[in-house]
Amino acid sequence: MGFNDHSYIYIYILGVVVCTKMTDGAVYGLIASFSAVLLFNYFFTVPYYSLQVDDSNYPITFFIMGITSLITSTITSSEKKSALHARYEADQANAFYELTSSLRDTVSMEEAEKAIVRSFSKTFHVEAAFLPRRSQTDSCVNLQGAEYYAWPILGKEEPYGILYIPAANAEAFDKTQLLLVDSMCECAALGLEKTESLVRQIQIQEQMVQEHYRSDLLRSISHDLRTPLSGIMGICELLLNTNLPATRRNELVAGILQETGWLYSLVENILNLTRMEEGQLRLNRQPECAEELAEAAIRTTENRHPGRPIQFSIPEELILIDVDGKLVVQLLVNLLENAIRHTRNEGAIEMQLFLSSDQTEAVFAIQDEGDGILSEDLPHLFEPFYTGKKSSQDKARGVGLGLAICQSIVQAHGGRIRAENRLDFHGARFEVTLPLNESPSEKTES
Repeated sequence: MGFNDHSYIYIYILGVVVCTKMTDGAVYGLIASFSAVLLFNYFFTVPYYSLQVDDSNYPITFFIMGITSLITSTITSSEKKSALHARYEADQANAFYELTSSLRDTVSMEEAEKAIVRSFSKTFHVEAAFLPRRSQTDSCVNLQGAEYYAWPILGKEEPYGILYIPAANAEAFDKTQLLLVDSMCECAALGLEKTESLVRQIQIQEQMVQEHYRSDLLRSISHDLRTPLSGIMGICELLLNTNLPATRRNELVAGILQETGWLYSLVENILNLTRMEEGQLRLNRQPECAEELAEAAIRTTENRHPGRPIQFSIPEELILIDVDGKLVVQLLVNLLENAIRHTRNEGAIEMQLFLSSDQTEAVFAIQDEGDGILSEDLPHLFEPFYTGKKSSQDKARGVGLGLAICQSIVQAHGGRIRAENRLDFHGARFEVTLPLNESPSEKTES
């Protein structure tokens, strides 16, 4: 083709570089280099078709070409390995960042396992799966109908589970990808260990809170039951051992009735709080007249607190709500008794019933003429066992369950409850909002 000797060398070196670049390691480049020298000597030097040479310069040229190919193939192979290592480190850094970011905010083992599956699937473009230790049948991806390669994710004492990658994808992984899978499995194990520790910590905190609630409940009950029971026992002894006028006997019996009513209300609140915490409270919903529920709550409260009349204002139209009537009456009784406890005998208690501005909810408003609610008490009013910062003039008793029960009942019905200080007068105001009952035509349409 008319090439001179210098062109042969350039083509030769180019072939060495290409061969080394396209193969794995420098050995193939060296083999190709010396093979090319022998072939060149056999086909293109005189005498042709022989490995003999008649020019004394050719052996030197061949030697230089061999050394050049050795250096070139070594440098090219080293550059290739450096590029692969850099790519591995970059992929590893990105994969670790994605994995740790997804595991950072997980608060349960299920969330962490799903985050691991998403991270492996995104990094390697596969449909990964994770079979957790706690169940050999529960996995994030169905494993049936395909072959998978398995990687155990090991904890300090026992495996957290097994990561599965489809065999068709895993067999195509190169060495760097396989190393990356192993490294990510170690990172996933650390993430699961952190999440497991967090779950244990949350469980311990919940147990501590439950124990705190139980101790507060027992302490409050033992304290608050002692006073009314002592009063009832004293009155009964007085009735048995003395001959009192009928008027005085009636007053004492009324006192017993009031004390037993308070005890009954306390027991009802404790039972309902226990059912709510255990998830055993069931709502017996049915259409109820809101006015009748309010009147029942007022009658119950006035029977327990004779001499404390309650004002009641109602709208002209009939208001129907789909609720558990017994629980709503207890809710209103709790709010009325709370108002009575914090209002002096001469103060007025008022209940209002009206429709919301959009005509979709019934609103029960109970307001008193007490001292109002302290600003530091407002955020904690509906917390169990919170009784507020009582002043020396506030002799009201209570274990702090009434308002917590009220909030639980309202939330179970999909309503809202809020407390505020009155703007028109001194005292507090509580508003309970419950959704209206659907009309028969609306039910038919739905």
